[in-house]
Amino acid sequence: MIKLRVKEVLEREDKSIYWLAENTELTYTALHRLVNGETEGIQFSTLDEIMGALEIDDFNEIFEKN
Repeated sequence: MIKLRVKEVLEREDKSIYWLAENTELTYTALHRLVNGETEGIQFSTLDEIMGALEIDDFNEIFEKN
């Protein structure tokens, strides 16, 4: 299983889901569900927005394989 590590990256960067919503075109609700593992998948455009806001270039930084 692949896990999205957005929560960990936000904590490391001392940023919140609210901050991420303000710096992307994504809603707080959608991000909250994504960060808390309440979704089954993610669109590439969503991933691109999150990585852009967090200035992440390497997919390995945001994904974890269990």
